Amino acid sequence: MSGITEQALHIDVNNLVFAYPGQKPVLQNLNMQLTAGSRCLLIGCNGAGKSTLLRILSGRHLTHPDDAVRILGRSSFHDTRLNFERAYLDTDWGMRTVAFAGYGCPLQADIPVHGMMAKLQQAYPERRKELIEMLGIDENWRMHQVSDGQRRRVQIFIGLLRPFKILLLDEVTVSLDVIVRMDLLRWLKRESETTGCTILYATHIFDGLDDWPTHLHYLTNGGKTGWQGKTEDLDIFKEMRLRNETSPLLRVAEHWLRAELAEKKAKGQLEAASGTAAIGNNDPTQSAYDNSGGGFSAGRMAAYDFIGAK
Repeated sequence: MSGITEQALHIDVNNLVFAYPGQKPVLQNLNMQLTAGSRCLLIGCNGAGKSTLLRILSGRHLTHPDDAVRILGRSSFHDTRLNFERAYLDTDWGMRTVAFAGYGCPLQADIPVHGMMAKLQQAYPERRKELIEMLGIDENWRMHQVSDGQRRRVQIFIGLLRPFKILLLDEVTVSLDVIVRMDLLRWLKRESETTGCTILYATHIFDGLDDWPTHLHYLTNGGKTGWQGKTEDLDIFKEMRLRNETSPLLRVAEHWLRAELAEKKAKGQLEAASGTAAIGNNDPTQSAYDNSGGGFSAGRMAAYDFIGAK
């Protein structure tokens, strides 16, 4: 990234090493530099650390040293002003822990879409109208009646209402139908081209993405960068396009991940659990991933005898 000043970098990660308390590092010596207007796909297998990286960039984890992760030239964790310039969307929105029921239960509040974050909706009327039309949302939907796909569209609507300079997306296009997904990707591309915002998008769905990203970042299972740079500089991608192969981006991802899978099998390595409950176990400071289950969670009964007396 020679010739690029720190001020020009929207995302600047240098030699990041991150581990949950008492655990092995999830990310090791990671570097990422993205300038204004970049649209970067974050590619990696399950458990590679993509979600952890996005949470770090969104300010949800403290890193050491403090300057290892900088957003818009500022500390990702400490500078709270970034909350008005940075948007983060993941698949846990609208979910909660319910006593004796489990994790990831959808919220069932009887509230209409137009009543959610009402002041924010009023602050950006034109953007609100554009997003509602693009996402196909009925503002009178009530949240206890919507489907998973409709809930996801409402999440995206609320998350994109305030203009942003940094957008972090973690698998948020799951549950979307083809039309809504393609319209969203076109909207995001136009947004980055007109406002100069930077988008980092982790996904396993590569349909229709061949011409969308400006950059790729391949995160290996060891939490290291396998490849990063502009798509136009990736030789294997250029070769596939010259051969007019269908879905060349999907084939690139498959090439990388199959080679990694074969190496893991040869070493007898197994994939560690990386769901919501595992996040809470790994880092007890993350209250959003509380493992209490709202009642008796796994392992808690061991503290009681057969009659329930402690």
